[in-house]
Amino acid sequence: MELENHTTKQAYIQLLADTLKKKTEVLDLLMNLSEQQDSIISSEDFDEEQFLQTITLKEEQIDSLTKLDAGFEQLYESVKVELETGRAKYTIEISALKERITEITDLSVKLQALEKRNKSKLEVLLAQKRKVIKNSRISNQTAANYYKTMAKQHEAQSVFYDKKN
Repeated sequence: MELENHTTKQAYIQLLADTLKKKTEVLDLLMNLSEQQDSIISSEDFDEEQFLQTITLKEEQIDSLTKLDAGFEQLYESVKVELETGRAKYTIEISALKERITEITDLSVKLQALEKRNKSKLEVLLAQKRKVIKNSRISNQTAANYYKTMAKQHEAQSVFYDKKN
């Protein structure tokens, strides 16, 4: 029974390592998508459709991350006591898990920093777009008012002209 339990715990620990590896891969994918968003935002011609596609892809990856986190938590709860009581037996596995967690933390920090920069750039871009739209509206309004004024002036001139005759 002890051997079977040990083998099961080993399998769980390997699953923890696999989960962390998959999480690293997902974070790498998210980093690539965020870099794509950065280049889309920074380009001269903002491609809204392409930007929205990256958002959709990121949402899928974030859902995947959430599921991986939940699975990791469940697995960890299954082997938590074994890892704490048998530290000597699992030193290699524990150090590998710690190394992977450090890598994940570093990736997460880089991703958050990139997301903050993207958010700032996007806010600037949207503010510029709003300003262009506002100026366009003002120009259209000014032109419309000019044409109304000119139309009224012509009407007034023709009435005045008719009275002279």
